[in-house]
Amino acid sequence: MKSKVLGATLLAVVLILSGIWGVKWVGYRLSHAVSNAAFVESDSLVNLAYKRVGGRVVKLYKKEGERVKRGEILAKLEDRELSLKIAQLRHQISALEREREALVVERERQREELDKRLSVIDSRVAQAQSRIEALEAEIAQLDKDWSRFKELYSKGVVPARRFEEIDTGKKRLLKEREAALRLKESLLRQREVIEVSYKALTSLEKRIEALQERRLSLLKRLEDLEDMLKETELRAPFDGVVVKEFLKEGEVVRPGQYVYSLLNPEDIYILVLLEENKLEGVKEGNRVYIKVDALPHEDYEGVVSVINMATASKFALIPRDITAGEFTKVAQRVPVRIEITKGKRELLRVGFGAEVAIEKR
Repeated sequence: MKSKVLGATLLAVVLILSGIWGVKWVGYRLSHAVSNAAFVESDSLVNLAYKRVGGRVVKLYKKEGERVKRGEILAKLEDRELSLKIAQLRHQISALEREREALVVERERQREELDKRLSVIDSRVAQAQSRIEALEAEIAQLDKDWSRFKELYSKGVVPARRFEEIDTGKKRLLKEREAALRLKESLLRQREVIEVSYKALTSLEKRIEALQERRLSLLKRLEDLEDMLKETELRAPFDGVVVKEFLKEGEVVRPGQYVYSLLNPEDIYILVLLEENKLEGVKEGNRVYIKVDALPHEDYEGVVSVINMATASKFALIPRDITAGEFTKVAQRVPVRIEITKGKRELLRVGFGAEVAIEKR
């Protein structure tokens, strides 16, 4: 009889406890959006590769699990061929610069010589012109005397010797003016030759410009090669941890081929694919309780930071075609981002599964 009473008592206690637990469970489910479709994610998980260069990997500086600093060298490619091309280009540029400088010096020398010759010619032309003007003034005055003395001579007023002196003087002045005019013409022809020589400097200018254009083109090519040489050193874009090493030293890598995968452990969050029928009451800023499957003894907390405006199925490789109206209706899931506010972040690994309970408002 006592055993029956004891059994009934135990059954009643179990039923009561089960009822209490059931009430709490239902209440918890009503006040929280619970989902086990949650995962540890990171936006800073990046695969690093050489963008424009490829070749044999001569050195890998980091192993999986090692921390890196922003700008630190992670890998180095063989750069002998690039270095040789850069040296050849620098030699070509130096040769072009020397040739151009020599042409510039020659141009300035010729220009200076022509300027001097032109200055001398212009000075002599000016002198010849002054001499011509002076002679013409004397001739004009002598013409008056010649006409007057000729008339007096014809009347027998002045002796023949006096008239002959004036006539001889006039002829001499005319000859001197003729010589001065010929000299001026000769000087002007020389000036034309100098002006033609100035025009000949244009071809020299064109050669200098062509060399300058070629030099600038080579400098641009040199800058590009030097950038490519820098790119043979793969550097960390941010502080983080190496999570994957895709190559070994001595292997040949192509542009775009992954070398390392890098993660910033401070940029870890929880991504929840929450069923659409659990969204009611879930708002940004709501408190979240997190249990990570791989860390059952660790407690984490967070807050809702982003509720996506589209369901996860919209980002599938092959979205569902519902235009025909023939489909099986299933609950859609909405990506919800949870920022971690409490817990040991250093223990988390991207890809870990988790269960979350989001407080509803």
